[in-house]
Amino acid sequence: MHPVDIAPDSLESSAVEGNPNRLEPMLVRLPPALAAELRNLARKTRVRQSDYLREAVADLLAKYGHLPDQRSAM
Repeated sequence: MHPVDIAPDSLESSAVEGNPNRLEPMLVRLPPALAAELRNLARKTRVRQSDYLREAVADLLAKYGHLPDQRSAM
C-alpha cells in the first residue's frame, strides 16, 4: 500500500501504538548551501545532522503551537 493511500489518522495511531521512542523515517531535501552548512556544523560539533533537524522541527512546531505532548521522545 502506498503511503498516500493511508488515511492520516491511521498513520498517527500506528506510530502511537508502537514503541513511543520509535523514530519515523523521512526524506528531507535541502538547498545545497543549507545542506553544506548543516554538514559543517555537525562535523564541528560532533552532533548528528538528524539531531539538529529534529530540534529544528520541534522548535517550529512549538512556535506554531502544534508540539505533541511527547517532546521527550526525541
